Amino acid sequence: MIPNITKGSRTVGLMKYLVGPGKRNEHTDPHLVAGSPVIMSWFDDAQLNDQSAVLVAQEVDLNKRINDVEMDQHVWHCSLSLRADERPVSDREWADMAEKFMEDMGFTDAGGKAPCQWVAVHHGTSIAGNDHIHIVASRVREDGTKWSDWSDFPKAQTAARSLEKQFGLMELGQHSERGLKPAEQLADRQVGSTKEPARHRLERTVRSSAVASLSEAEFVRRLRRQELLISARFADGGRSVVTGYSVAERPPRGMDPVWFGGGKLAKDLTLPALRTAWTDTPEASQEAAEEWWAAKRQQRIVHRQGPDMKRGTRASMVGGLAVDEVATRKLALDMAKARRVMSSVAVDDHQTWAHVAREASGVFGAWSKATEAEPGPLAHASRVLARSAHRSGITISEPVKPGLRMAGTTSFLLAAATAPSPVAQTLIMQQMLRTIRALHDMQRSNNDLREARLLNETVTEHLSIVGAPLPDVPEPRLPAPETAAGVQRKALPALSEAKPSQRTQRRTQDYETELHMPDQGIGR
Repeated sequence: MIPNITKGSRTVGLMKYLVGPGKRNEHTDPHLVAGSPVIMSWFDDAQLNDQSAVLVAQEVDLNKRINDVEMDQHVWHCSLSLRADERPVSDREWADMAEKFMEDMGFTDAGGKAPCQWVAVHHGTSIAGNDHIHIVASRVREDGTKWSDWSDFPKAQTAARSLEKQFGLMELGQHSERGLKPAEQLADRQVGSTKEPARHRLERTVRSSAVASLSEAEFVRRLRRQELLISARFADGGRSVVTGYSVAERPPRGMDPVWFGGGKLAKDLTLPALRTAWTDTPEASQEAAEEWWAAKRQQRIVHRQGPDMKRGTRASMVGGLAVDEVATRKLALDMAKARRVMSSVAVDDHQTWAHVAREASGVFGAWSKATEAEPGPLAHASRVLARSAHRSGITISEPVKPGLRMAGTTSFLLAAATAPSPVAQTLIMQQMLRTIRALHDMQRSNNDLREARLLNETVTEHLSIVGAPLPDVPEPRLPAPETAAGVQRKALPALSEAKPSQRTQRRTQDYETELHMPDQGIGR
């Protein structure tokens, strides 16, 4: 939920706008869902028009008039907006959320002070598909005292986070599902980008590049080879210690780039969080600092024959189906080994599961780049998995456990000049579905039912589309591990008996059955 606050002094004008057609005819069926008791007793949920808007505005301003209070910008206006892909929210829920929000913001008498007059208006979704309400409130209380707007934006953010938890909504927290800045919106319009904001493209590119890299220097080189602008922040103005970074897409001629720090893209993409997955030696730090400096000065890549260049060249030159399959079978076995490590991770080890989610998101991001001309099911899967990588309250600070990296598969997909063979995609899909199953089970064990449902929907509504045309391929199996007594345990149970070669009409049912994701109790 994204709060957006403005202040003014024209209550009537604001109310007329909210009940009018909107700038692009997006206001339909405007009505009140909540407000001060007296106002709601008169207007309740009746559809509003210009005449009723004036009457409502006069009631909102009543305290100011009868107490003869002189005050600039006495009208407080806040919109509460949901993501376009959020679950449907009823008027009753909007009313409950508005009342709780205004209580948390100190407009009601719950805190022992005289209340302010306010209303919440609900109408059609925005042109971007976001359901939302508008709250209009007077900053003058019944007794003539004033409601303080000091630090109102941080308070609104805190109140919105509380509503997300209480009502089972997507917890946006501090990652890239927050609202876009005006500069971002302007840049996207000027370059004609309507499918996806630049911030989301950059997030996916940065994360897949990070997951594919075995060192910090390799990460910098990968970003540069994808034509991104990079600006590193060096400590004390030197050239040896990098403390942060920003990236931007190359803008059209005559336009300025729009920069994003790693932490602004997502919490798990800060430089300290990324470094938890890479080797840390004096030699590696020196190589990374040289690459960061060259990128900042827009000079040539320093270590052009690094190991990533050799791996990338080899992968990009895969010419035959057989070679493609052989390489992917080895990668599938590596991913299966990573899943074996996952099976021993405690459900409350949030650091490790954040690593797993980031790795999986990187694989899907690279896969999307290799096969999707515009954001599709794979990009969606990458974004949903990224949510688990930066869950609220968790900051990645511990090194990733050995064996959990998916760098090989991600690097393979990033280097692909064209879509991998159907067999290769099947092998990757098999392992990724099992990884999602592990994350889903972890979410359910932690009672994060909203996140579990999102993973369910990702499989049944998005990845099933990718898997439908793929062929039937036997899944590579790991040898059963030996116990301390030398007795072999049974191999890990298969995630699904339904391989990606099943007929399209059975996909959704098979995936849903396999993942054991019942609807009961999930959603709100």
